[in-house]
Amino acid sequence: MTNKTGVLTFGVISYLVGFSALVGWIGSMLGVIPFQYGIVDYTTDSLGSAFVIAIGLSALFIAQHTIMARERFKKFINQYIPEAAERSLYVMMSGITLHCAILFWPKNGVVMWNIENAVASTLIMSIGVAGWAYLFVASFALNHFELFGLEQVYNYYRGRPIQRIPFQESWMYSFDRHPLMTGSLIGMWFSPEMTVDHLMFSGIFSAYIVGGVSIEERDLVRQWGSRYMDYRIRVKTIVPTFDIIGPNDIKASETKQKNQKKDEDKQRNKAA
Repeated sequence: MTNKTGVLTFGVISYLVGFSALVGWIGSMLGVIPFQYGIVDYTTDSLGSAFVIAIGLSALFIAQHTIMARERFKKFINQYIPEAAERSLYVMMSGITLHCAILFWPKNGVVMWNIENAVASTLIMSIGVAGWAYLFVASFALNHFELFGLEQVYNYYRGRPIQRIPFQESWMYSFDRHPLMTGSLIGMWFSPEMTVDHLMFSGIFSAYIVGGVSIEERDLVRQWGSRYMDYRIRVKTIVPTFDIIGPNDIKASETKQKNQKKDEDKQRNKAA
């Protein structure tokens, strides 16, 4: 994949796949888009079978997210595709695995709870919608198009260097360290009607979010070092996390920052 037009096209397609999966996820949680998209039609009354299928589909999504987010994988895949297309590949595969989870999610319409009071039902639904809106706005608080890989492939097409998102505390990031995940949790759980299939989806993916954010915290400390440690002290997270950050993570961050500073000094000396 060396042709600039091809890379840009791939990035646009990846964005559409990833964004449509996000819409499918939100729609299925709000009940406006049915599980299985109305394409696959199977229902299981066995909770055991449904749970096994749900775990398998979730594991596919989680494995893809976890493996492709690792630096080792990024270095490996960048041997075969331009670095600018790496994020688009991640978004593409995330979209495909999420679409698969929704498409083949086991239907079980047994109602766990149903808020019949019109005022209460509207209020709960409004909070859920607000959660998804919070997630969407949070993506722009960083850089929505960089997050979905579009900016990288566009810059590559125009012959511009890749621009990394700098560390920032804008908008909701000034009071919530993980607003994307906060919005997801609110959106998944604030529903006036909760069926078994919805409950399984929300429960499994909520567990993944808690575990994933805990790992991400460690990665962010390694990436940003003392700056992120200070941020962790000042800004809380609504999402519960497990503190798995150790001395080796801080040491790795310090080493990485020293190496980055050396590289920057070399580039400045060359430019001079």
